[in-house]
Amino acid sequence: MTEPEWMAKNRRARYNAMPGSETWKAAYKLSQEEARDIAVAYVLNNYLTLEKPVAFGKDGLPTYPKIGERARLKLDNIGGVRFFPNNPKVSGWTTTGPMDLRTAVLAVRLAIYLQRQSRWGVSIIYWGGMGVGRDPNDRHGKGYAIDFHGALTRFGKYNVAADWGAQPITLPDGKIAKEWPFNVRPYFRLDVDSIPGGFFHAVYHFLAGEASDNGTNRESSIGDRSQILCPDTPDPGLRMYHQDHIHCEVDR
Repeated sequence: MTEPEWMAKNRRARYNAMPGSETWKAAYKLSQEEARDIAVAYVLNNYLTLEKPVAFGKDGLPTYPKIGERARLKLDNIGGVRFFPNNPKVSGWTTTGPMDLRTAVLAVRLAIYLQRQSRWGVSIIYWGGMGVGRDPNDRHGKGYAIDFHGALTRFGKYNVAADWGAQPITLPDGKIAKEWPFNVRPYFRLDVDSIPGGFFHAVYHFLAGEASDNGTNRESSIGDRSQILCPDTPDPGLRMYHQDHIHCEVDR
């Protein structure tokens, strides 16, 4: 075996190992090359399926997907979880729209966390906006963002709209409100000791460690200003559009 062949074999072999903690970096901090390499490793370990098979060149490096290339993700296997679109108009979809590979890594990590690394045992994630948005140039259309609408867990199905956004708010004075008054800064309206409250709290804080958050080294909490948007987001202009999902993205 010539040296180039030996080198190519070793380059290709390194993708067979699942990314470990020693190489961990938050999804939004990954370079395009790092995201491509992690996505390829996920494919080879059956944690992700792309619209086309991964391909390698004679040098042992991937030729598909290329660095910086967007890819459609098959919905029946993202991190071992089925992703189901929360929109009857696209219920027949079998893939996402074209996704930035940093977002693909984020989706896989979220699914692995919710299914295997936490108590939630999630088998289905209900999503919106993965590679498709109001237009091709918004955050979703560019493949940078995910809208998390809910999930089927071992405790039951939990939906952001019904189990969070539609729930009553106990104000600081003890009164109950249906919506946040303009003179009250929001906080997490749910009891974290309840199952839905604990679940959504876990999802939010996982995303605060992996997606673009508040631009500081201090991780946000629900109610803080952040690029992660939810029913208790402080900006009323954004909050009104995020009563049925948690929005997260990778591009700073």
